[in-house]
Amino acid sequence: GYYLHLEPRQVFMGAGLWRPGPDALRAVREAIVKDPPGWKRAKRSALSDGEPSLRRPPRGFAPDHPLVEDLKRTSFTIHVEFTERQACSPGFPALFVGACRRATPLMRFLARAVGLAF
Repeated sequence: GYYLHLEPRQVFMGAGLWRPGPDALRAVREAIVKDPPGWKRAKRSALSDGEPSLRRPPRGFAPDHPLVEDLKRTSFTIHVEFTERQACSPGFPALFVGACRRATPLMRFLARAVGLAF
């Protein structure tokens, strides 16, 4: 889903699947393997770096798969930071909605992978 965090000195929008359960995680990985071009389009939304990943490919997935680094992910999220000044401005709702729209390709891919309508 989408997430808005408002705290002094920490304002951000998050979107995606953060630490999904084993069934959802496997479904996303299988969707990546099944539709590499769709996944590549989805991840152009600028996936967050720094999220924990597996050291080795997950069980059942080829270690030489061209998208193995994505298959090792344990979260599939986007993180967009804002300033406090932006968050307090009248234009903030539009900024937030714009960030959410840029996450749409990822959200659509993830929803489809876990069998949800988007």
